[in-house]
Amino acid sequence: MKRPTIGDIARRAGLSKAAVSYALNGRPGVSEETRDRVSRIAHALGWRANTAALALSGERAGAVGLAITGPISWAVVAGIERELAGDGIALLLAIADGTNAEETYQDWWATRRVDGVLVVDPRPEDHRIPFLHNLNVPTVVIGDGRPGMSSLRIDPEPAYRKVIEHLTERGHQTIGHVGERKFGGAQVLHAQGEPLEAIRRLREEVTAVVFDDPLDAVKVVAHAAVLNMRIPDDLAIVAYGDVPVCELTHPGITAIRHDEAAQGAAAARLLLNQLRTGVAEQDVIGTHELIVRGTT
Repeated sequence: MKRPTIGDIARRAGLSKAAVSYALNGRPGVSEETRDRVSRIAHALGWRANTAALALSGERAGAVGLAITGPISWAVVAGIERELAGDGIALLLAIADGTNAEETYQDWWATRRVDGVLVVDPRPEDHRIPFLHNLNVPTVVIGDGRPGMSSLRIDPEPAYRKVIEHLTERGHQTIGHVGERKFGGAQVLHAQGEPLEAIRRLREEVTAVVFDDPLDAVKVVAHAAVLNMRIPDDLAIVAYGDVPVCELTHPGITAIRHDEAAQGAAAARLLLNQLRTGVAEQDVIGTHELIVRGTT
């Protein structure tokens, strides 16, 4: 079967090849209506960009970069890769630490090895963000919103509402929370700091506790005897995030499981859109599932 070309799209649309090229590559010179019509025709014909030709012409590298600077969910990476592959874009990975991530970005951008990058673990004072902004690299930040950049923010509120409903149905009226996020109303008492100390401060006032960090929840369950508690009889435990060890503790820890592959795919779509249009966008995603185990 002959691979469809820009010429095939142009004949079907009744346009010149140049107009079709402008429409497909997000360049000015065609109307939004024409751009949308060309996109639909290209999709119907099964057209895909020739990324090798784009790279040779100096227009596109045909790749997106992901510099890994710490622990990462490979489900997120898989979601990113699958979404990019659908557009014929490769995912370029590099292992970097806090000191050489900027050097990696500089090298990628200067040598035209990537068309854009994704940042999966933004921190409050993250020097990579202004560095990428100054380089003018198309960037998507996953997990936080940054002005002037495409970003995918993870909305925790639906998950926390589901947790409160679950605990309330089990008779818990006052719920503790350990972490930096704020959620719920008067029935939620917030605390921060070392998890065992936080539990000691909260335990006289609450019958259930939600932990932002699932490893903090694991630590409390593992030290229940030291705290002179029975779980869940004296205290119910929920983790915001389902890591493998949540299943291995005794009892297993009730946890919010995030659809991390969906998060990765959504971030990749944002970057692909920005590469087509040149416009930074923000999106919010809140995919989650409550996994009930022995701690509640």
